[in-house]
Amino acid sequence: MTTVYDVPAKELIDEIANKLRDNPVIKLPEQNTFSKTSVARENPPDNRDWWCIRCASILRKIYLHGPIGVEALRAEYGGKKDRGSKPYKARGGSGSIIRRALQQLEEAGYVSKVRGKGRKITSKGQSFLDNTAYELLQKIKDKYPGLEKY
Repeated sequence: MTTVYDVPAKELIDEIANKLRDNPVIKLPEQNTFSKTSVARENPPDNRDWWCIRCASILRKIYLHGPIGVEALRAEYGGKKDRGSKPYKARGGSGSIIRRALQQLEEAGYVSKVRGKGRKITSKGQSFLDNTAYELLQKIKDKYPGLEKY
């Protein structure tokens, strides 16, 4: 059985993002149109499809590390803030973006809340990710020679 662990992360996230584009629940909130993804960033994202990619990435992280909360995800999507002549300092990602993405993923049925622990993947979300990983594996088998055993 092919799972998320068996395929390269970047290709999987791109494939999930392509599928999430077709989902009417997953769409960029109007409030986040011009927002930065972290205080450590200087500009908002250049990619017009960044919302679906972020939702796909969050969904994969919840699959791998769940149950996981907003604060842990903020640390994952943060960075080092350039403070001029002072040393760099770690800063978290945007909590607003992560919360809205999680709310949309909950509404789509891929994620559910666990009281006091954060979000976990649902059976629908797990099968969605595993099926996507299997489809991706069939596409890229000849690109990565070590994947024939799956």
